[in-house]
Amino acid sequence: MSYWTGEDRATFVAEEDGKILGTYYLRANQLGGGSHVANCGYITAAEAAGRGIAGSMCEHSLKRARKMGFRAMQFNLVVSTNERAVRLWQQLGFEIVGTLPKAFAHPSRGERRRPSDV
Repeated sequence: MSYWTGEDRATFVAEEDGKILGTYYLRANQLGGGSHVANCGYITAAEAAGRGIAGSMCEHSLKRARKMGFRAMQFNLVVSTNERAVRLWQQLGFEIVGTLPKAFAHPSRGERRRPSDV
């Protein structure tokens, strides 16, 4: 919980009729020379999928980041099998600048490796 709501970040929720549909945090991606770049993490409730909640939260985060003085936003890790998220972020103007093969052990897709297999 402290990772999501730590002192170094702002946390927001999307809700409807008192029910939380999603949440995100907004923070500096790095300290020092990179502190002008924002970073966010988002979670959308499964029952809210396809309703535009993630897109609304991202648009909100971009506006908030600008108001907070950030000049750019970077997502450090978007799992490639989360195709909806990848497509959404690209529609909102983000670009993929690199990939990390085998960096995420998806529970039902892709390869799961033990450290001893490396």
